[in-house]
Amino acid sequence: MMTNVFEILLHEGIHSYKKKNSSAPLPHLIEDQKQTKKHKKGAIGVTRSKEDLSSPGGVKGYVITSKETLLEDSVELSHWTPNVHNYLGYVDKEKRHLKGHTEKNLQQINTFVVDIDTKKQPYTEILTAALDYSVGIPTMVLETPKGFQVYFVLETPLFISNQNDYRGLKVAKRISENIRRSLAKVLQGVDLSCNDFGFFRMPSEDNIRWFSEKMVFSLHNLISWSKRQDDDQNRGLFVVESKGEGLDPTHAEWFRELLATRHVKGRDGQIGRDNLMYTLALTCYSAGKGQGETLDLLDEYNSSLEAPVRHSEVQKIVKSAYKGRFKGASQIYIQELLEAWLPGKDIPVTNHLGGWYKFKKERKDRVRSHYDEWEEDLLAYIQSETSTVQPIKWTTQSALCEAVGIPRSTFNEVIRKSKKILIKRIGKGRGAQTGLTSVAVLLQCALEFNQQHRALYYEAISLMNGSRENASALWELENQLALLTRFPENRPLTGKKFNSS
Repeated sequence: MMTNVFEILLHEGIHSYKKKNSSAPLPHLIEDQKQTKKHKKGAIGVTRSKEDLSSPGGVKGYVITSKETLLEDSVELSHWTPNVHNYLGYVDKEKRHLKGHTEKNLQQINTFVVDIDTKKQPYTEILTAALDYSVGIPTMVLETPKGFQVYFVLETPLFISNQNDYRGLKVAKRISENIRRSLAKVLQGVDLSCNDFGFFRMPSEDNIRWFSEKMVFSLHNLISWSKRQDDDQNRGLFVVESKGEGLDPTHAEWFRELLATRHVKGRDGQIGRDNLMYTLALTCYSAGKGQGETLDLLDEYNSSLEAPVRHSEVQKIVKSAYKGRFKGASQIYIQELLEAWLPGKDIPVTNHLGGWYKFKKERKDRVRSHYDEWEEDLLAYIQSETSTVQPIKWTTQSALCEAVGIPRSTFNEVIRKSKKILIKRIGKGRGAQTGLTSVAVLLQCALEFNQQHRALYYEAISLMNGSRENASALWELENQLALLTRFPENRPLTGKKFNSS
């Protein structure tokens, strides 16, 4: 199984067999040498523990250049670089700490990986979210101690060169960012600031929850999809520099003027230093600039201030701006900053991205909530109150509405429209019981190979079939289950926790 996983993920990026002391038959070694002439071979980095990623001397690990070595060592490894580098080396004579694992040293990009730092939603919900709201069902989902890592593997690798200022790398980073953003809209815990092509969890038979070698992605299709996402956000695939201010808001006069201020401080009751840097960071984010580039810019700005803050504070500001909660800087904040720190200057706050985005109010601050937000609240409640052992939450409707904080009339409207929530009402009056479940919960039951879970799934389906309100949700469940179970390679590993179907 793991041989197949590594073949799909790494393509021809590294050697199949060791150069020395290989246990492979001679004909296989000869064939591998022939393939080396056709495909350039690179290297991947691995570590034995998560702590090794941030040791005092840098990343503590070693270099692997063959799939044979990877298969032999993988059980004892914690992290790896699934995207292959041209070369990797060591910073010390003892060969303990790696060097060369930089983006511009990438030989080829094999996969995009999304890091999800929570287990509040099951892996089956990640599959359906990717199918409905992103590029499609992922190639692989790994369970980590705190969440999941989701792999979207390319059909053929994207080879990186330094032509046109690493244009291919920029395209790949934008695709990676858009995949993360699309999933962050519907899933909890998506890390929007994760290193696009760094170290990720090592796959193993124990942590793989889903794998389908048929679910690979064409680079051409991903580029087309990513462009559509950019169109929705009023930005192009690349930030095009032009004379004057062009389309990049970081070229605007107000941005340059704020960046040139040196006397800004943090004062009580006055918009100050942190607000200014956060606004600049949001502007860089809306312009499509990378998080590293923005951190470098603001770190340099902070160092030039008469009263700078700690570097760690600058890191927090940039990370917060790149969480994706806001699409761009607030025009009101920009105006206030100009009035506070550049009084008397008549600086226009011009629009370069088709309209400044307003800050979204917090959920608790809204008098009326949108239908989809109430649906999200109900789904979160169902997820927290159910499991594969008990897929239906039984309670009274009044207790349910009180727990979620939803008016009864709104609850009934959400249930009537939802394609994700299923309901069963039993009895009348005070003794009436309401049973709730969701497509995601039932999918998880269906995909489990535990016979008890399967029995509970069929029992729940039989119960929910009796309610007319569930027709669209049951159709959605059947459709998604068909998509997730059509491929023959999705079979359980004997004695393992591999729960795909």
